[in-house]
Amino acid sequence: MFQQKNEALLVGLSDAEKDDLEKMIREFHRDRPQDVSGGTGGPIQTQLDRLTSSLADLSEWVLSTDRRIAALAEVMRLSHQKSELLNQRLDAVIAALKKGRML
Repeated sequence: MFQQKNEALLVGLSDAEKDDLEKMIREFHRDRPQDVSGGTGGPIQTQLDRLTSSLADLSEWVLSTDRRIAALAEVMRLSHQKSELLNQRLDAVIAALKKGRML
């Protein structure tokens, strides 16, 4: 009665994309070598440091969101599968009642 559909729903990042993001985060967090002259580098260096930090934070957020979305997609898939099964059972009961017999 119930035909299970094994269509894979692709949600989130692939393993290669996750590895690339994790590698990028490690590189952003790696200590930057100090300028040979000993100076602070000026406002451009400060801006680059802030941008690097923000990009690392954003990359970590993307990875954590991806894990949550994958779990949510699985819950939604199982919920849909359950509702389809219940709909088929209800259709069978309605059909039986229309024929005038009880199950």
